[in-house]
Amino acid sequence: MRPSSLAVVALAISLLSGFTPSEAFVQTSPSTQSRAWGVSAGWSHAGDPTVTFASTEEAANWAATGNAQPPAPAAPAVPAPAAPAVPAPAAPAVPAPTSFREAEVLGLRYMQEGDYERALNAFQRGMKLPGSRVDVVRTKMLSGPSPVGGSAGGTEGRVEMKLDEFELQAAHYNIACAYAKLGNVAESVANIQMSFDNGFDNYATVRADPDLSAVHGTAEFNNLMDRYDKKKGFPNPFSFLG
Repeated sequence: MRPSSLAVVALAISLLSGFTPSEAFVQTSPSTQSRAWGVSAGWSHAGDPTVTFASTEEAANWAATGNAQPPAPAAPAVPAPAAPAVPAPAAPAVPAPTSFREAEVLGLRYMQEGDYERALNAFQRGMKLPGSRVDVVRTKMLSGPSPVGGSAGGTEGRVEMKLDEFELQAAHYNIACAYAKLGNVAESVANIQMSFDNGFDNYATVRADPDLSAVHGTAEFNNLMDRYDKKKGFPNPFSFLG
């Protein structure tokens, strides 16, 4: 480009941008690198050498838009601080059962949840807790004569709450179910027998209970049922009555 043409372009740019002649654009070395826009320099603003352009057309377009300054570089994205990890609230502590009934309810809840180890522990613990049968335990007095005479001394008693026969039936039956769920056939069958020995005789329930499905059909279970369920296989002579 001839110098006269350069002057015309510079004057046109200055008029379009509203710059004074001292702010006109001047040509720079093509090797100069733009520090503001990252383009190969060809034209720069005389008042701000950091504003560079690749061509006169680019400089003219920039001036025509009324830009007095190059666009400010975008601020680097600052990631929002991560929210602090909030630990999940701990499950409320399960109060320890204080009676057979409380332990039984707790064990049945664990069975429903599929936590058979805890269910078994609850059922076994319940057998050591107070039941509903009142029992008076008498012990020999350590000193003093008998209040009714005699030199051996008298006795004193204390009341204890033991498991009644129905609680014993339920306890062993529930333990049998928990053992069956855990795959322990021998202990399951042994507790079914103890339930029978304490008076439980609902053999149809034992044969159909899904909690005992792991022992159904085993030799131990079949032998037990053969011994206790004497009526199995005999027709009911009164079935025609409905």
